[in-house]
Amino acid sequence: MRAGRALSVLLVAMLPGWLSPAAHAQSAARPTPTPAQAVPADLKDLRGEWNRAGAGFGCKVVPPRQLSQEQLLAVMARACQRLGPLVVGDGADTATAALGPPHRTLNQPQDKVAWVYFIGQREHYPYFVVTVAADKIVALQVTGDGTAPAPGYDFSHVGLGSTTDELVAVFGQPSHFEPSELKNVELWTYPPHPFSFELKGGRVISVRIRQP
Repeated sequence: MRAGRALSVLLVAMLPGWLSPAAHAQSAARPTPTPAQAVPADLKDLRGEWNRAGAGFGCKVVPPRQLSQEQLLAVMARACQRLGPLVVGDGADTATAALGPPHRTLNQPQDKVAWVYFIGQREHYPYFVVTVAADKIVALQVTGDGTAPAPGYDFSHVGLGSTTDELVAVFGQPSHFEPSELKNVELWTYPPHPFSFELKGGRVISVRIRQP
């Protein structure tokens, strides 16, 4: 059973009537990560923006000052892996420092653990899932019902409730799409890039980014 499906099944079991999109794994992406310690402390909160670059994607980062090549690569790798207040690849302790103890903890295959945080009202949409393995954040996912946004959790200007047209304007048509494991939900993926989206009724209900 895939980690995403396990998370979906467990959340539905715990929260009857909820919709929880599956979290599908992706493969390698660029820019290639470099050591986190190379990122200057004042640039750790920069956010990158993914855009179509021909048949693939590029992630644009605009640092406020000139950087060495090593620093620039490190800043890009970090900024392009951010969702909400967290970054894939950071230590798990950054999640608890930013968000506090998780509201739900769900064991996942391959020794992973999903930490579930409700954004706003407890037991209601939207919610944020931080997947942790070996004390590192390996995936981030925000999920809603397509009606309520999650301010601060947009990914390259695409967030919960974005329309199909808005998603396509930024990311283009998916490299692959298929029915989700949930009724009337489509999964859009862009392999080998590490992000995916789920849509229902022409609205984004899930955004996920994982470790390359």
